[in-house]
Amino acid sequence: MHFSSVTGQEGIKEQLIKMADSGKVPHAMLFTEEPGFGALPLVLSFVQYLSCPNKRDNDSCGTCPSCSKISKMIHPDLHFVFPVNTASSGGAKPVSDNFISVWREAVSADPYLTEQEFYEKCGIENKLGNISVAEASSIFRKLSMTAFEGGNKYMVVWLAERMNQEASNKLLKLMEEPPDKTFLFLVSQSPDRILTTILSRCRVVKVPPIELKKLASKVAGEFALEEQDAALWARISGGSVSRVRKVISESMESSAFDTLITSLVNSSLSKDLSRVILVWEELAQLSREKQKEFCYSLLEYIRRIYILSLGSHELSFVPASREETFRIWASRINPAFYEKGIEHVNAALGDIERNVNSKYIFADLGNRFFLSL
Repeated sequence: MHFSSVTGQEGIKEQLIKMADSGKVPHAMLFTEEPGFGALPLVLSFVQYLSCPNKRDNDSCGTCPSCSKISKMIHPDLHFVFPVNTASSGGAKPVSDNFISVWREAVSADPYLTEQEFYEKCGIENKLGNISVAEASSIFRKLSMTAFEGGNKYMVVWLAERMNQEASNKLLKLMEEPPDKTFLFLVSQSPDRILTTILSRCRVVKVPPIELKKLASKVAGEFALEEQDAALWARISGGSVSRVRKVISESMESSAFDTLITSLVNSSLSKDLSRVILVWEELAQLSREKQKEFCYSLLEYIRRIYILSLGSHELSFVPASREETFRIWASRINPAFYEKGIEHVNAALGDIERNVNSKYIFADLGNRFFLSL
């Protein structure tokens, strides 16, 4: 992976390039981040840069045999450790090697993938992954061997906070006396859960949020968004690729309910009971999961209208295409509605969870909106 392929993080890239060019790379480094800031892509780019014999323009060449193998994550001196658990593809004591093909495919497709997304690809989405003592033994064995290609050896540990106590202690012994020309790069989203003795032996690199302009540019292309909307979602995400993807996807999913929500609000405001009935009858036909999604979308609509009614446009995060509609609602809705509306929707969510008859739930919700708005 090239540094140029990493979204934003220009300061960290410059820091890593200077470190590599000076030949003063610590044997153990810990990259800390919040999910989606890009620690894993930075590490992969750093490894490729360190190994490339033809560096140019502050980046790896991308074409030499070393770059080719590292970019595909098949270099014999590049090893990976990540949290796993038992699944159809794993043994009684699963280790990362059992899932390495899944890892390569998943990270090649999206180096910003989340922990849960990776578990789903491994078939362990209902279990919590961990890094066991068996994994630590495998690390020790691999890094104790001579490099296959005569250069450096690299071990990338993704989500190092998932190491159990035994694994942590075993890794600590390796860090105390690291083999020559061996580099250990840890990535963590919860460094407070890593042994302090391990932390003390690592050079810590704190990966900051991605620059909003860079992030907006990335998602504008990825989701075919207008520049203004992309900038809005980037601000909401706080500089995280995974978070901005989630909020955009949720917004797109909730857009499927735009017509129903608009009809419910408008018909309640205009006191058109027959149209309110049509809305709740349609909602009653949806699956339980879709009904819950509708309710969550409705809660978000209420929040946005309320924020607009307070005059805080910048905090409402209303897409430009819906701004006029939301402003009209904010001017017409009685302030006393907002608290009641949220209570009504939360009550509906509770009834859905208790498997109450759908017609009763949405007839009641529709009637309450009709009376409250």
